Amino acid sequence: MRILFVAARFPAPALVGYQVRALHQLRLLSRRHRVTLLAFTTGRVHEHERRQVAELCEEVHTVPLTRLDMARALVRGLGSTRPLQALLFETAPMQRVLRGLLAEQRHDLVHLQLARMAGHLETAPAVPRVIDLIDALSLNMQRRENHDRAPMRWAAHLEATRLGRYERDLCGTWDRALVVSDADRDAIGDYPNLLVNSNGVDVARFRPCREGRDPHRIVFTGNLGYFPNVDALRWCVESILPAVWQVCPEARFAIVGARPGRAVRRLARRDARITLEGYVDDVQPALAGSAVALAPMRAGSGQKLKVLEAMACGVPVVATSRALNGIEAEAERHLLVADSPGSFVQAVLRVLRDPRLADELAFAGRQLVEQRYAWERSVDELEEIYRALVEPPELEALQHAS
Repeated sequence: MRILFVAARFPAPALVGYQVRALHQLRLLSRRHRVTLLAFTTGRVHEHERRQVAELCEEVHTVPLTRLDMARALVRGLGSTRPLQALLFETAPMQRVLRGLLAEQRHDLVHLQLARMAGHLETAPAVPRVIDLIDALSLNMQRRENHDRAPMRWAAHLEATRLGRYERDLCGTWDRALVVSDADRDAIGDYPNLLVNSNGVDVARFRPCREGRDPHRIVFTGNLGYFPNVDALRWCVESILPAVWQVCPEARFAIVGARPGRAVRRLARRDARITLEGYVDDVQPALAGSAVALAPMRAGSGQKLKVLEAMACGVPVVATSRALNGIEAEAERHLLVADSPGSFVQAVLRVLRDPRLADELAFAGRQLVEQRYAWERSVDELEEIYRALVEPPELEALQHAS
């Protein structure tokens, strides 16, 4: 199969969740298919990163995403009722390159990532189209409205309304639309072509490592420029850690991830036991060397890679219910779940003070990821979605019969 894969951003380095998803989809799809990648770039792509991605693709095309292009796109869309983020990314250079690739008529299918990119394919090409929404951004913005401050709260309300309409429109016009969890599907609506295709973990890379584990280290990982993560950190630093330190003053809290802004830096300065480690080339050692990983999410949507990666590393996880969208984990068996500050504190203390419980959670969490959340399983499901579109039913039946 020849696939035109349109990514919202060049997938290396994989700093945010949708880049991680794209990188592993490309890695596994390229084993059996011929993939052409088209992606936005922001800033310079280092040669080793370009080589890493080029090895996975038959062709790689990139389009710079500049502030000037985004401003022009926004001006062109003035008066539109489409979401702001969709307008910002509908740039003329990307449309030109994509039209050129489609005009060659050599691809069997177009896979496009994120709702904000959909405007580039409003005119349906003569090949099947799959849009990977990943999560319900309308739900994400609704939750941001509940936890953010004005004026961003008002902006989130407007964007949530527009995104809800836009997501439903896309489900009505694209051949297939994908999200990572049932909760995201339910938030958009019951569309027969809206399917769940979960995230995964590279289980060969994210492995347990008992040697060197710090029994006092608590860790939080994620994109530190993403509002739900900033909100989770604020709640953690203000409402959870002080009570943990009253019982375990030796506990330390590490914040790991790219793009830390001023709000995160201010939180890190509140106590000497908080360390802002920021971006790391490999998050596996940062996770595997910890006693417990936290996912105190109150906002956001989608399926949390931070939870799956921590469990893959054999690190006990304490999470809110909201952090478990799309993850078939059982409380008290695979991880601990708590939604109030008091219960969250007690859950963290249980893990820190009970090595046997920590080991049981670590073992069960790793098993769950191996059985259910390897990227290979996710991409196998994606390929089945492709085949149902590309291969006529009678041909598929003939192939199975043979």
